[in-house]
Amino acid sequence: IAFGVATGRVLKSTLKVLKEWAIPPPDVLITAVGSEIYYGKNHLVEDAGWRRLIDRRWDREALEALLDGVPGLRLQAKANQRPFKLSYDVEPDAAPSMRDIKGRIKRAGLEASVIYSHEAYLDLLPSRASKGGALRYLSHRWGLPMERLLVAGDSGNDAEMLTSGAFGIVVGNYSPELGTLRGRDGVYFADASGRLIYANP
Repeated sequence: IAFGVATGRVLKSTLKVLKEWAIPPPDVLITAVGSEIYYGKNHLVEDAGWRRLIDRRWDREALEALLDGVPGLRLQAKANQRPFKLSYDVEPDAAPSMRDIKGRIKRAGLEASVIYSHEAYLDLLPSRASKGGALRYLSHRWGLPMERLLVAGDSGNDAEMLTSGAFGIVVGNYSPELGTLRGRDGVYFADASGRLIYANP
């Protein structure tokens, strides 16, 4: 059995939370909404192959310029930005729809994966990057069929991971974006809320 953590957080923030909750070091870390993969428990090494794979038609600067000044979108702090992740805070009542944002990107001749989560956050990633994409990459690299993987999530940035071919669990306190997955094969909606619990023996 291998233990992994897939999160929207950047690596520094992820390691801080794991330490605060006394979670044992994972075998693999998928961070920054699936745009980065790290291995190792004591000395983390980033997967350079994944970086090369997702770096296709990715123009972070052009995307940032395109969305500059769009109502309801506020660029997140520099600490939350990554080379393959452009992140915004969203005011749902003021911001355009995700469909509109995708349309703007397409009309500009750019490519990006548009991920909306917790009705408050917008992440733009390379079109090949996501938590689900990172899982499929690891499945292929390890020779481990997707149906041997079990994943759990609670927000929109987990949607592709939950429908990637792994067994998916949506926790009871999920964000509304995941409601559309109800009834999908291989996706179980739990009644209990998700809580980060670890008992240190």
